[in-house]
Amino acid sequence: MSLPLYCLRPDVVVEPLVARWHAWPHLVSPATGALNAQHRHLKTMESYVAMPQVHAAALRDPALLGGPFLDLGGERVEEIRALIDWTRARQGPALRLAAELAACWKLLAEADGLAMAPLYGRLPESLRGAAELVYTPAGAPDLRLDEALLYRSPAYDPGLQGVMLRHVASDERPFAFSTPRLDEPGDLYLELPFASPAWDLLGSLRRRPRPLAEIAEALGVEGDRLALLESLLTEAVPAATAPAGTTRWRYFGHACVLVETAGGKSLLVDPVIAYESGAAPERFTAADLPEWIDYLVITHNHADHAQIETLLALRWKVGTVLVPAGGGSLVDPSLKLALEAIGFRDVRALGSLEEVVDGDLRIAALPFLGEHADLDVRTKAAWLVEAERLRLVFAADSNNLDPALYDRLRPIVGRLDTLFLGMECKGAPMSWLYGCLLPTAPSRAQDQARRLDGSDSARALAAIRSLEARRVCVYAMGLEPWLKFVTSIAPDPESVPMRESEKLIAACGALGIPAERLYGRAETISAGATASS
Repeated sequence: MSLPLYCLRPDVVVEPLVARWHAWPHLVSPATGALNAQHRHLKTMESYVAMPQVHAAALRDPALLGGPFLDLGGERVEEIRALIDWTRARQGPALRLAAELAACWKLLAEADGLAMAPLYGRLPESLRGAAELVYTPAGAPDLRLDEALLYRSPAYDPGLQGVMLRHVASDERPFAFSTPRLDEPGDLYLELPFASPAWDLLGSLRRRPRPLAEIAEALGVEGDRLALLESLLTEAVPAATAPAGTTRWRYFGHACVLVETAGGKSLLVDPVIAYESGAAPERFTAADLPEWIDYLVITHNHADHAQIETLLALRWKVGTVLVPAGGGSLVDPSLKLALEAIGFRDVRALGSLEEVVDGDLRIAALPFLGEHADLDVRTKAAWLVEAERLRLVFAADSNNLDPALYDRLRPIVGRLDTLFLGMECKGAPMSWLYGCLLPTAPSRAQDQARRLDGSDSARALAAIRSLEARRVCVYAMGLEPWLKFVTSIAPDPESVPMRESEKLIAACGALGIPAERLYGRAETISAGATASS
């Protein structure tokens, strides 16, 4: 008699964690991971221990959504106190790196425009040989790190990486940037480095059943935790996804779009895949993906576009990952190195206008302005995708700060079938994401003026006119409920982004250009009509 075979239940979240915090690329990269641990994680946990009821009260105020408040009520102080102690002990090398980066910035304050050579001997020990002191062309002192060397230093510790498996009954999850993941009844936490082959087994368990003993051995589960593991599994095997058989695109929510060609090629942009929570709206899930994904394409290094949770779930069935080539500043860690560190074998960084051609698929990196608070962040690209007769551009959160950019691109790109454009045009202030990486805090005026913004209606319309887009899809608005735990966005029809997107759709209609704001899921087959919901 054969043993029963199990798949992972479709309503089970598989959440990667670093030191018990939701994993995103800045926590993988050693320097940004160290600064987040010191200035975000410890600071927020210490505040909770000191004032737990303040945190509990803040979470009842919608205006404070996404703020530095632990979503744990006011009753788990001792657990957080223990996590603080553990963090200081286990992340000692990273916390030393954070302190020495601060010392390095103080050292650079002494730079007076003369040669930097005398300063190298005074660099902190953990940065010796891994840091270059430079001047910008305008003469400001700056710091560049050799990230590849830091990945081989004690500051990068794969032993801090793990996974939390839990059932979900809705899309609600504690905000990723402010709340560590503590154990809850029914949860299964495993120490599991991201580069481990066990992540490929977890990903494939959505579709390929295995015996319980094999699963348990691969994940290191034994004893009384075996029953907990089994509760997360099912003997029901999802049906295989049929090949598209034609050229089409499918919208999976936020900025995630699957493009398939009649020739069998597939490409997934900004992978963020929802779980089957049973909640509205209707959505495509992992069960709707093809058996093999030839290319993953990422527009920029933010948690709602480069989501490690989805990336690791798909690693087992992905050929090549295409990312923008980066600049190497402290606020611009290498996405390529981070993805290689978590086990992807074929990651290619493309510079502006570089391209990949594979059969009936052509993918080109296009320049991308804005969205990064005027910081020197170069790891960002819009992507031109030509799939047989379809010519699509995925501009994500690109802010059309200078319409001359798209005028320059028009003869290069050709006339578009569809422009996908984000319009989160009143984004978070700079400090919300980058504050813990900056050597000095910005003034309130600077912080409020320099935001993580996409295009408003006027800038979006200028891009549409320049590219002569036949059709416009407004996306990447953070509207889907399964994104709230990383975007902190609560949809409001009266919000500035929603009003601006409505203005754009109306303006496009007046010009005879079909335009819509995507939500939940949508699909277009070849050059024909759209089915959306």
